[in-house]
Amino acid sequence: MENKIESIGKNGQKIEITEAEKEKREKIKKVNDEFKKINAEKSKIINEQEIWKYFFEKPKKNYNKYMYEMLEFPEYLMYNNKSVDKYREKWNEFFRNDNDIYLEIGCGSGNFTVGNAEKFKDRNYIALELRFKRLVLGARKSKKRNLHNILFVRKRGETILDFLGVNEISGVYINFPDPWEGEERKRVITESLFSKLDIVLKTDGKLFFKTDHEQYYKDVLELVDKLDNYKIIYHTSDLHNSEKASENIETEFEQMFLSKHNMNIKYIEIKKIK
Repeated sequence: MENKIESIGKNGQKIEITEAEKEKREKIKKVNDEFKKINAEKSKIINEQEIWKYFFEKPKKNYNKYMYEMLEFPEYLMYNNKSVDKYREKWNEFFRNDNDIYLEIGCGSGNFTVGNAEKFKDRNYIALELRFKRLVLGARKSKKRNLHNILFVRKRGETILDFLGVNEISGVYINFPDPWEGEERKRVITESLFSKLDIVLKTDGKLFFKTDHEQYYKDVLELVDKLDNYKIIYHTSDLHNSEKASENIETEFEQMFLSKHNMNIKYIEIKKIK
């Protein structure tokens, strides 16, 4: 049996631990101290460059570490609202081509949009997300694959009129949005969204929707049926056992969901007809 030595615990109390445990604790402390030092240095840079002003009302001592990493991907990631909004009606200039532009609202860590950008090199993709880590992960994947037809933007879906012009996009993807049970008015897909799409989405452009939520699926079918400018051209309550299965690109949530739950994925394609 190993001899125990006296040490000081987290709360300052005296405890007895083995030499091996002491060594393990010292290694962990060293790693944590180094992380704090690096994070402090990065936070200093964020304050000096006033990056904080894009997200907070005043500077802080410590920031999410991915805020700093966003600076490493200027060609793949935009977080400054003014920079994004100035490209309204000029996104083809940003991408340096006249290819169709597609939008994803709530892209997560970017698996879906990166997959699309790889598959369809003759299309441009703008992916919206709010969380710093997810934006950085999406940008990393894009850079690793040397993609030039994709951009991650820190924007909310309801702001699309601020940065998209008339008939500027050819399609919109909305994958697994929050169903807001009991607070359905907060959903992404509402009549208000279609009013915005009336402006920014080209005629014959499409909205693609995936969900694991049965009622959300039914509610969207019912909503679109009441709209004059839109028509449902395809829907299925079991995407992975449909004729669309072979062309489906899975999101991170979809992969996780399918591995843990035995529930069908619902899918709808909606076309703007005028």
